[in-house]
Amino acid sequence: MPRPARERLVVDGLIKLCEDRLETEAPSGLEPEAVRREVFTLATVARRDAPLGEAMAREHVLRGAATQLGASVEDVERALFADLADAQVVRAFAPITPAQLLDRYDVALAQAVLLRAVRVTIDLADEPAATVRALFRAARFHGLLHEVSEAPKGGQRIVVDGPFSLFDSVQRYGLKLATFLPHVLACRSFSLVAEVLHGPARTRHELHLDPKSGLVGAPADAPLRSDVAALLEAFTALGSAWTAAPADRFFALPGQPVVVPDLVFTHRETGEEVYLEAFGFWSRDAVWRRVEQIRAGFPVRMILAVSKMLRVSEAVLDESDASELYVFGTALSAREVLSRLERIGAAR
Repeated sequence: MPRPARERLVVDGLIKLCEDRLETEAPSGLEPEAVRREVFTLATVARRDAPLGEAMAREHVLRGAATQLGASVEDVERALFADLADAQVVRAFAPITPAQLLDRYDVALAQAVLLRAVRVTIDLADEPAATVRALFRAARFHGLLHEVSEAPKGGQRIVVDGPFSLFDSVQRYGLKLATFLPHVLACRSFSLVAEVLHGPARTRHELHLDPKSGLVGAPADAPLRSDVAALLEAFTALGSAWTAAPADRFFALPGQPVVVPDLVFTHRETGEEVYLEAFGFWSRDAVWRRVEQIRAGFPVRMILAVSKMLRVSEAVLDESDASELYVFGTALSAREVLSRLERIGAAR
């Protein structure tokens, strides 16, 4: 559909949001990779054998491929690039009203700005504890580098590192930060300030958002991270003396970062609780801050689960700290967590 040049970006953005709501699949029939392999092999031979100065006969190649594949020429042509996006068959579309589409577009504009953020500061005030906990969980679910503390005027302050504060994986991290924004917008009382770098010269600007901005967010809820959810399922299957569940508490000590555990383990007989906090790819500094908090004295026992990629030794916490540091490889091990729980229980 023709559109004025000044409206092209807006229209293209709305089209992209609609395309994201499509459910598509490749057309059924021949396997595209197998068809291309046969066609390109025959085309190479035909080009080599063609008389000098004569063009290769496309129809001849397609007929040869159809014969080899036991299909018609039309089926071969249809399947040749059937796995590309433009050839996908639309099976369903998630309905959306014009007003909802415009709301989503406005949020997408703000998300695009966050892709160039250095730092994002979010202050919460008068939010229900369940909403705050869900927002913390969303930050952890998206693997964001963040620190939670008490806000200057009361409530909580979340400071999130932006993608332009990182040395690598900038685009992947930026998309996670953008996906986190709708959770913030769902809060009833918040103030967001994002420091962003704009243009080739990376001029520093600020983006300010609050409920008066009129952006519509999603409910501030998020599931457990996939690795933590897998650990929870595997641990429950062990049938040990400990039960496991998502943690619904966070710990705010005066002058210290807020601690938001992922899981809580409860001993079936004694009722003793041990909390687990899992640290993601970008979280090395956060690990050391948590270690210092535990060394200074912490009200609950903790297991800090840290990827070996963060290069932190388990020896940084000893028996006197009443908590454990668990360095894992490719995945969190339920049996390794259980062994640490048993050590903590034996030391009490």
